[in-house]
Amino acid sequence: MDDRSARVGSGMQGRVLPVRITGCGIGFPKGGRWVENDDVHALRFGPDWRAVMAKQGADPGYYEAKLGVRRRYWVSTPGMENSPESLTTMDLVAAASTDAMANAGIKASDVDALIAVTITSPFYTTAVAARLAHVLGVQAPAFDLRTGCATGIFALVIAAQLIEGGARHVLIAAGDTTSKILDPTNNTVYAGGDAGSAVVVSRSTGSAGMIAHYIDTDGTFSAQTGVPGLMPPTSADLAAKRYYLEYKDEGKEAMLDRAWKRIPDELYERSGLTAKDITCYVPHQAAKRQLELAAREAGIPEARTVNVLGEYGNCGPATIFLALQRAMEKRKINIGDRYMMGAAGGGLSWGGVILEH
Repeated sequence: MDDRSARVGSGMQGRVLPVRITGCGIGFPKGGRWVENDDVHALRFGPDWRAVMAKQGADPGYYEAKLGVRRRYWVSTPGMENSPESLTTMDLVAAASTDAMANAGIKASDVDALIAVTITSPFYTTAVAARLAHVLGVQAPAFDLRTGCATGIFALVIAAQLIEGGARHVLIAAGDTTSKILDPTNNTVYAGGDAGSAVVVSRSTGSAGMIAHYIDTDGTFSAQTGVPGLMPPTSADLAAKRYYLEYKDEGKEAMLDRAWKRIPDELYERSGLTAKDITCYVPHQAAKRQLELAAREAGIPEARTVNVLGEYGNCGPATIFLALQRAMEKRKINIGDRYMMGAAGGGLSWGGVILEH
């Protein structure tokens, strides 16, 4: 991460994009299940997990204390072969999109563009967005976007630009089924969850708007996170179990830390605002340490930082909209408030926005 990133993005001081998030939705349809940490212990260590963990000197409470996750929603059991009967990302984004449009008070015919955000598409080639548009009855440009856990931020920036160009409402639908790619033999199985989430970004006629935005990518560590198996699948990769999510830290964690600092620094510079002007911070819900780091680097106290990690786990790019939905639901963000959103992850992309609601 060098000085180049200070020049990437836009939303410089004085330019406000006329947008407002008018509806949030979540998708946890029937067919999945809520899984507590004790259930994950049983999956990883067997039905006699208490005795096994005691023999290994492992603390059952360690994973919640370390990762900050108490429960998560899964549509599949990690380590089991994918079943045609199990829910897919399509099911989750469809449920969340329906919820978001209802909360925004719009119909499918009102949507002028649809952006689908996922890292676990059930299709090898077909766009999730195209299928979703058909399911919802949306007749508008529809496309997928994928850049790791920061994809929701990238989608918000693109949606704002589409609205500045004439669109009225842009639907962003995010969803992932990470349970299908989690390795049940390592700690990642505790962190990951499945979810659908969606937002409707609409043209604002008042003072509401996107005050600043900032996005960037550095692919140096792009090979350290993800599913390493080739597509289409090969017999060799299948035999080697290379279709599980992997995370390696060979300098990536330090770069992530720098990204979390860069996000508020850039947004404050571009907007002319400071931490005291921000009512609420909605960061990507990656892990307990990263949430604490994000708040600290932004200068936002815990009481003004949204944390839903314990309830949902890390659901990839869908997670930030889950957090935003909770903030809206609990009235942590009200008309006239300025709030900040930030995310970093993948291999490696990061960014943020400041909006006036």
